Amino acid sequence: RTSLPSSQLTMVPVDVIFLDIDGVLLPFGSAKKSSQDEDYKCDDCIFPKSTMNALTKLLQKVGDISLKIKDGNSKHQTIKGNPVLVLSSTWRAQQEFINDILNSFKGYVAFVQQQEVQQIWKPHLDAFFDLVDPCYHATRHDEIFSWIRDNERGKNSYNNNNNKKRKRRTPQELECSSTVVDFQVRSWIALDDEDLVNVEEDRVEKKAIPHAVKTESSVGLTLQDVQLGVKLLEDQMHAFYQLT
Repeated sequence: RTSLPSSQLTMVPVDVIFLDIDGVLLPFGSAKKSSQDEDYKCDDCIFPKSTMNALTKLLQKVGDISLKIKDGNSKHQTIKGNPVLVLSSTWRAQQEFINDILNSFKGYVAFVQQQEVQQIWKPHLDAFFDLVDPCYHATRHDEIFSWIRDNERGKNSYNNNNNKKRKRRTPQELECSSTVVDFQVRSWIALDDEDLVNVEEDRVEKKAIPHAVKTESSVGLTLQDVQLGVKLLEDQMHAFYQLT
């Protein structure tokens, strides 16, 4: 089947990128390298150019994903990728650290001074789409899967629990006149230097394999990681729409 169920037409589908910081955007040992190489980082950005370039490429490639499906009326429809960033790092526990990340994103965009990069980053500069629960501390695997359980069926926990207008906006919502309240997790990956599959000794979680992009902590996010992440998201999107 390639028809899109009506229930999926009522919510904005999102492709979630869980973002760790240490070992992903901020490789271990980067402070020393930054002091030795002036070109290692951008002005007003605490992250290396290499990892920021890779994350930019990931956002671009996911946004460029294009699938042809049929809607409920058997009309062909083009579905585009809709990347959103959810902060899974321990940095989520303090607003000051969250601000440092967002300010670094802005500093990177200002440094690069490319219109295409500005467009890619526009939906992500003011706030994260969401945070993994800052009060829940377990293995990274359990923290992320807890968020997925709470949100995968379109439940907007931010709205339901707080009765506040949601601040986060997806790329598709930026083109709308009003903020879309409900979203549905269509696909997701986790960028992390922690192993989400081999979680602990004697604990292997194979369900994480289609979602895990494990980085090398001393290197951080690479274009090779990006290639894997895009493939994982694309495979999930095909499964979501039951495309062969």
